[in-house]
Amino acid sequence: MVESSVNFELADSSRFGMLERVFDALRDAKSDDAIDADDESWRSYFDDDALSHFWNPTPEELADWTRRWEATPVEKRFTDPTLETPWDFQSMIDAFHNGEYNLLRVIRTSEKTGALRFEALAYPYGGTGCMHALVECFGGIVTGENDT
Repeated sequence: MVESSVNFELADSSRFGMLERVFDALRDAKSDDAIDADDESWRSYFDDDALSHFWNPTPEELADWTRRWEATPVEKRFTDPTLETPWDFQSMIDAFHNGEYNLLRVIRTSEKTGALRFEALAYPYGGTGCMHALVECFGGIVTGENDT
């Protein structure tokens, strides 16, 4: 088994426990093939501050974004920075479900740093974007990856 990691720094070390709790729940559900992104109970693992990091547009905001998306030439839609949005909550949960990896554990490497450890099962395996989003919603900054 070759471990890979997403390394991070948390300015508020008290958020580490919350990050670890949700990671462990995702790991356990993933190993049982029981992650359901539509299950609202996932939100109970996140406080309001963490949930505020996800894109949750109002109907008006979504209509405005859709209008701008459709007005942008197809060849520019995926590279136009004004059309980029943060992760939405359900997409992050769904990406953990669909990733071709085993989630292993969260480790603390110092008072304010840590790593999400995982084992890739295929290449490509789906990437680490959802792991970045998870770290960032708890106020973390991703400092690097060990993706072997």
